[in-house]
Amino acid sequence: MQLIIVDDGTLTARALCRELPPALAPYPVMVQIVHSAMKTTVTALRTGEAEQVREYYGSPAELAAKVTGADILVVHKSPVTEDVIAAAPGLRLIACARAHPVNVDLKAARRRRIPVVHAPGRAAESAADLTVALLLCLARNLYIVCRENDRGGAKLWQYENRSRLEGMDLAGKTLGIIGFGQVGRRVAARALAFHMQILVYSPHVNRDEIIAAGAGPAALEELLSAADFISLHTRPRADKTSLIGAPQLALMKKSACLVNTARGELIDENALFAALKEKRIRAAALDVLCDEPPPPDHPFFTLPNILLVPHLGGKTKEAPANAAAIVTREVANFLSGRPLEHLFKENGS
Repeated sequence: MQLIIVDDGTLTARALCRELPPALAPYPVMVQIVHSAMKTTVTALRTGEAEQVREYYGSPAELAAKVTGADILVVHKSPVTEDVIAAAPGLRLIACARAHPVNVDLKAARRRRIPVVHAPGRAAESAADLTVALLLCLARNLYIVCRENDRGGAKLWQYENRSRLEGMDLAGKTLGIIGFGQVGRRVAARALAFHMQILVYSPHVNRDEIIAAGAGPAALEELLSAADFISLHTRPRADKTSLIGAPQLALMKKSACLVNTARGELIDENALFAALKEKRIRAAALDVLCDEPPPPDHPFFTLPNILLVPHLGGKTKEAPANAAAIVTREVANFLSGRPLEHLFKENGS
């Protein structure tokens, strides 16, 4: 049996190349590492009107030529398209070291009855930490301070400017969490330590689980209307429509702040731009955008009340090692005939 690891140049791929071979030494599998040149992230690859894969590095054609003998294919951000899957007639398992395997053509894998495992929670602690950091930056206007420091920070010490930067405590404020999975639960635990009130909208999670975590279950409309801070931690909708658009933004308090460390397509960016420009909500902090990297003339760069972070949710020293450990365990499960713990499903892990 042949296992192929694709080194696409990312730190996570390097961790896979480092950790998998020695861990799988006891198993009857030959491990091969192939290299794929890292190129600029491609937002999406489409066949006709259908989206195959997105957010990937490298060339599908190049990858297809390198995986022909694979029984098990392990990737991070390489594009596992229908053509790549077809190029490996013996393929029996695809392992993707991401929380959401958007770079894998799941429909093509399903047609071949090839299981796809992923790495949920690989960066859950990292993303939760960043979320709380963004909440604090918005609450205390630190993003404005950092921006104005670059323009000459001495004037910020003047009384009138310090008064203008008056923020708010997190204690006693209501945090609305949309999506109560690996990251959402960790954000809730951290927010409770700040003595915040927590509302959760997560249709696939049992009410009792939410209550046991110290939060209150809520309908989406109720959460949007009541929350001082709203944080997104859910998957994109199957129909690709935004979860937060003009109608949802209209429900929010004028003093509300929106945080997104999940997926860019959850938000209608045009609607958010209008709401921020017209000050219908107070501010937003985004770690993800619909198109990454954004063009230099993206309208968000013109707004004073937005904090943009270049997709750093999983950019910690620990996250690549976590991903490699999860994938290694799943491959070992497969080789041993044990149940797969992280078989990807469209409606939940």
